[in-house]
Amino acid sequence: MKKHYPAKLESPSFQRGFVWEPEKVAFFIDSLYKGYPIGSLLFWRTNIRLENERQLGNYSLPEPTKGYPLDYVLDGQQRITSIFSVFQTELTAVSTVSSWMDIYYILGSSVESQQSQFVPLDANNVDAKKTFPIKLPF
Repeated sequence: MKKHYPAKLESPSFQRGFVWEPEKVAFFIDSLYKGYPIGSLLFWRTNIRLENERQLGNYSLPEPTKGYPLDYVLDGQQRITSIFSVFQTELTAVSTVSSWMDIYYILGSSVESQQSQFVPLDANNVDAKKTFPIKLPF
């Protein structure tokens, strides 16, 4: 059964590409987890397709269902791409950012801690006794 995506989230060509390093993504996820303010996001919903639009980070998103609008990220692209890249499990990256690592929760860490409870790790440095992966398939 083919999934339908009511709106396609894209970044217009005037936006810079995804530039956050894995450590910054981990700190951002920590901020979400602790309920810190993360600023506002600005979207433009339209039926107009822009030329030279970019995908979301390293991911080529499926085409939207015909007749549905496109949502362009005007402000908050780094944050949206970080959330998507950390939690989505269905798509495979079409290009590999050499520095990208999955984000892991540090087991036993305290929510009151000023230090991040999340760390980026490459597959060779994961210790299942100390960390828990954020990206899990459903």
